[in-house]
Amino acid sequence: MNIVPEIAIKSDGLAAIGSYTFSLWTKRKIVLISDKKSFDIHGSKVLQYLTIIGFDVHTLILDETYYTVTTAKLIHTFLKNENITKTDGIIGLGNETLCQLSGFVSATYLGGLPLIQIPTTLIAQFIVCAQKQVCLLNSETTYLHTAQTRPDGIMIDSTLTDNLSKEELTAAQTLMLNLGFSQDHVCRHELRKKERIIDYQLNYELLFDKFESVKYFV
Repeated sequence: MNIVPEIAIKSDGLAAIGSYTFSLWTKRKIVLISDKKSFDIHGSKVLQYLTIIGFDVHTLILDETYYTVTTAKLIHTFLKNENITKTDGIIGLGNETLCQLSGFVSATYLGGLPLIQIPTTLIAQFIVCAQKQVCLLNSETTYLHTAQTRPDGIMIDSTLTDNLSKEELTAAQTLMLNLGFSQDHVCRHELRKKERIIDYQLNYELLFDKFESVKYFV
């Protein structure tokens, strides 16, 4: 697994997921983990372009609002039953909680599996680009369990943020502050433009300008 993820920022990037994945990995077995809402909207396209390239894709769709260490253990059992080995990989497709889950599973199964994240919300995009750790709640002990995450790649489809609600933009601005980016930071200026200007498209290079330890594949 790479120490620094390659972040692909593309318009209609989901159509490029096959070639992007092939640029990072040789042909291998892949488990696509997704929440139901994201899979219903984007799953068929992701599967289409992965299988066209020749990847053997196994799909796991979860219909839950939050995930715990127990969920991760159940996925470990699924991976074992599918004979997933360290030479295979995981792709996480979904919102911020799904990205936490897929990051945790990839970090903890067999000592670590290669991972590509496809975040489908702006908050998820920020989190997977900025976080070095993922965490899940252990509901039995009420403790958070953390794991180091090092995705090989992150696919950012810029069209997914074309129709953001004011609530989503406000949540993204709050996250920027929590990540240590000040009120006048260029990232927050971009978010304010999006809030003010109808049909404004975010400039992702400005948006991720201060994120450390990332490189771009455009």
